[in-house]
Amino acid sequence: MTEILTAPATGSPLALLFDIAASTAQLCAGLVQDEERDLAETAAADHIYTAYSDTLGRAVDHDTWTGFPALRDNNVQPSAVAHLDGGLWLHHTITADADYRDALTLLVPCACGHGYVPTLLEDERDLLELLTELRATGGRAVHSDDTGGPYCDSIPAT
Repeated sequence: MTEILTAPATGSPLALLFDIAASTAQLCAGLVQDEERDLAETAAADHIYTAYSDTLGRAVDHDTWTGFPALRDNNVQPSAVAHLDGGLWLHHTITADADYRDALTLLVPCACGHGYVPTLLEDERDLLELLTELRATGGRAVHSDDTGGPYCDSIPAT
């Protein structure tokens, strides 16, 4: 037997149940996103306190981090960012591959002013080497093989 599906009548028990289900789904999605933001902030702070205890662990307060929920459509894990000053940012996430490891990236403004240059930090030694280079340029990534402008390899600032 084939029935034609029609929308439930306004005010019917089924219409009310559909409304309840929709509002519950929205509430749950909001709670999940809030929890993901909090967990991303905590994971970032924990990582710098353990892996970068002599540098970032001393300079970046745990309240500095701002968490972001996962982007499920793009398979992007929850992440957190911290503004360091002078246009430099830290970005932390947990990789989605088999080992689920911390990934910390320093985003440095390009000297040409057109974008940012990301550097994945493996450890505190990487950070110290990069900071030594950046100190001489006032915290800007300098082009080594081009003159900036349309040839800049940085990620465009939006």
